[in-house]
Amino acid sequence: MSYVSRDGRIGGGSEWSLSKIPDLFWGFVNFIVLFFQTLVSPDLTSRGNGYSASYTAPGRGPPPGPPRRRMGGIGRVAGIPPPPMGGG
Repeated sequence: MSYVSRDGRIGGGSEWSLSKIPDLFWGFVNFIVLFFQTLVSPDLTSRGNGYSASYTAPGRGPPPGPPRRRMGGIGRVAGIPPPPMGGG
């Protein structure tokens, strides 16, 4: 972190070192590899090709069908009908 001393000099601003160079190189290589993997095989996941994740709780069956009765709503309200459809 940079700071300004009492006499006006800026110190501690150099965050670069030789250890950053390999990190930048491998970060760039990993980015290129992942970019081309997604172009070639977009369905590839960390568990293998073609694996699909299921977000349902284990041991549960399919979700139930539609509700048997309407839940709320305003019902039928007499009012102004919608305008006619435009066309040409």
